[in-house]
Amino acid sequence: MSKAFFFVDDSGSKDWETPYAFEFTKKPPTRNEDNLKFWRGNYFVLAGIYVSKEDIAKINPEINTIKKDFFDTRFIEIKSEWLRNPHKRRKKYLEPFNKTEEELKNFVEKKWYSLFEKFTNEIQVQAFVLDKRFYSIKREKETPLQELIQVLFDRVELHPNCACEIVFDQMDENIKSQKHNQGTILKISRKELDLRSFHKKYSHTSIRFEDSLNSNFLQIADTVAYNVFRQFVQHGDSWEGSDGDTLKEYTFFSKIIPNFYHKNGRVAGYGIIKVPDIEKKKWSRKE
Repeated sequence: MSKAFFFVDDSGSKDWETPYAFEFTKKPPTRNEDNLKFWRGNYFVLAGIYVSKEDIAKINPEINTIKKDFFDTRFIEIKSEWLRNPHKRRKKYLEPFNKTEEELKNFVEKKWYSLFEKFTNEIQVQAFVLDKRFYSIKREKETPLQELIQVLFDRVELHPNCACEIVFDQMDENIKSQKHNQGTILKISRKELDLRSFHKKYSHTSIRFEDSLNSNFLQIADTVAYNVFRQFVQHGDSWEGSDGDTLKEYTFFSKIIPNFYHKNGRVAGYGIIKVPDIEKKKWSRKE
């Protein structure tokens, strides 16, 4: 079996001391513009892409080519936060490279997202969604982030590419930090902090952190994380099944659906793992 990598990025606020109460699990605020701030603060997503060493060698030059063709350099970071924020969009992309809004929009939609379609078999997606409503203000022994990381490692262990190298986007100021968020990840990986895992040991070969500026594949993971985040912010009720039988889709989320890891077409619990998974829905992807 060829060596595989799992590139992981996040989307959403890392503020765990939420003002939420359990009443929001039974009577959640309506998903509309007035309550958008609540829902944006409610979800936190870790999302990653599995790519083999051989496929990295094939895909990476193509990513560099589409960047160079548009920006005249491959040393440019495609970051969802910058693309969606008008000020950062101008500062990072439009003004430095003399591009219009329409030109950038076409690049993202027709070039960047085309990578998911072109490499459907090579780029496989897995996402982990934390619903903060189910965590009280007063933290228990572990933080919601720790629990989500534990779930991530446990589910990676069930993936065919479990013997992979896991590359996280840098979470702390120092890329070599073994404290704070990165330290938490390393401790769980090494079983120095075991939050009731059902695996005695893990198969992944190593954990490391990297600046997403230096990794095309972390930038793709960032795209995935943001789209899953937006999917739940806008259509979380649909995922829970309380909004009908058909999964409503955020526009760009629909573009990456074919890339999700699945078992017999079922994505829920495989390609997308919600924590906690109260309803245990069986959403399956479209073929």
